[in-house]
Amino acid sequence: MKAYDAAFYIAVFFIIGIAAASLRINIWLSLPIAAILIFSILKHRSVFWYTIVLFLFFMGYFYYNFYLVLHEEHIVFDKEITFAGIVIKEPAFGLKSQEIVLGFNKPYSGEVRIYTALYPEYHYGDLLEITGEVSKSSSNRSNIVSFPTIKLEGVNHGNRAKEFLFSIKQTLINNIERVLPREKSAFLAGILFGERGEFSPEFTEALKKSGTTHLVALSGYNVSIIAIALSNMFAYFGSRRRAFWFSIVFVVAFVLMTGAEESVVRAAIMGIVFLVAERSSRLYSFRNAVTLTAFVMLLLNPKLLIFNVGFQLSFMALIGLIYLKPALEKLLNIAKKETFLNWRENLLQTFSAQMAVLPVVIATFGYFSPLSLFSNVLILEFIPLTMFLGFVTMFLGVVSYHLSVIAGSITGILLGYEIFIINLFGVYLS
Repeated sequence: MKAYDAAFYIAVFFIIGIAAASLRINIWLSLPIAAILIFSILKHRSVFWYTIVLFLFFMGYFYYNFYLVLHEEHIVFDKEITFAGIVIKEPAFGLKSQEIVLGFNKPYSGEVRIYTALYPEYHYGDLLEITGEVSKSSSNRSNIVSFPTIKLEGVNHGNRAKEFLFSIKQTLINNIERVLPREKSAFLAGILFGERGEFSPEFTEALKKSGTTHLVALSGYNVSIIAIALSNMFAYFGSRRRAFWFSIVFVVAFVLMTGAEESVVRAAIMGIVFLVAERSSRLYSFRNAVTLTAFVMLLLNPKLLIFNVGFQLSFMALIGLIYLKPALEKLLNIAKKETFLNWRENLLQTFSAQMAVLPVVIATFGYFSPLSLFSNVLILEFIPLTMFLGFVTMFLGVVSYHLSVIAGSITGILLGYEIFIINLFGVYLS
């Protein structure tokens, strides 16, 4: 067996083991499942490789359970307690409440989601004293405290670099709010930063029914599509090498502007891995790059595989780009040739990724309409350009209000079209 095949199978069966443990499949029931998978997937059917991959399957299974024990939370549930902690993520603001993720101070450990009134507003790095009941989450997300008594004990207890990045992000969001109407600025902030606090209930429902909620859920899906589309567009104007490096720089800038949150960093890594693998133009390079990246991420946090939608969207989107896109090119007999801004290549990549993430979207957002395929095809082609112009608008706002108004008017046309399609498919045709 060649080295790249061996690395691929090692990673795949370790990941399958993590999946079995995550789904709480009994260890003895896992044995025949593993045997069937090994027989179906493994090309080199020797006793040696059967033994190796079966061992790795169980390594993944036991590693997940070891991780849970190692990161077990120590907290008292369903009883009023007082505890202190630091806000470890930017609060998410809704129309009537805000969601805070708090990291416990000793003697407790772990983290908790706190739902509280919109005001007073809390910020990343705030030290809070909380009195309330911690409820165990039914999902694998953080546990919950609803509307407790909160006392602000201090500020600026977070990572200084993160605080700086968050302040820059807020400044940039303020810049687009100055030059765009509320609905458009809110949607742009959602696309760029995953901010959904300013969405109306009607628009949130339209996103769901039109199958476009993923547009405002930061993931490797979004980042990959953006990076690849930008690479294609800029390759149209110059060399592919320069376009590649410009796309890398854009992705890194994107990560920094979103505050370098873990989910966005993971998404960016997946996007960059795909760009790097694409340059080699070899199937096993694509396959191994994505699989080994997932393997490393799951070593750091195996709970991502089943319980993190962003990771699932990232992974499935890249699977679509690696396997589904070439299959569609062959099926439809599409010849590779230059088009304006490489729109044909972008459209095919967008459609391939969209089809691949479809099962995740249905399972997560609980709604699917065949019309969502059309809404996504009509919108996704324009999202990379919208994001690029959105960033231009925000940064021009730092230099000149009048220049940002000009850029914002162009960005606003694209945003208006995208919002129109979302409402058309989410309200009138649903």
